[in-house]
Amino acid sequence: MTEEVKRNRKIVMITVFAAIFFVILLTALITNLVKMASLNSRKAQLLAELERAEQVIQESEDEINYRKTDEYVDAYAREYLGMIGKDEIAFVAK
Repeated sequence: MTEEVKRNRKIVMITVFAAIFFVILLTALITNLVKMASLNSRKAQLLAELERAEQVIQESEDEINYRKTDEYVDAYAREYLGMIGKDEIAFVAK
């Protein structure tokens, strides 16, 4: 074999390996981009779920704070326990 043939084979081999490396690199890039898009979608879902959970927590805290007020206790006593306030007269309809 002549030196030129050896040189041409070496160039072909390097080109083939470079092409294979490029294909592997491109495949890895595409796979990672797909994974990243999927993870971003999941992140958006989780953030929306977190926002809904925080809203439920805030509503629950508001309800708890309201039930601690004298206004709620008075309304509950009147409606469910049939109690009347001080200096009030109860009328019963027949």
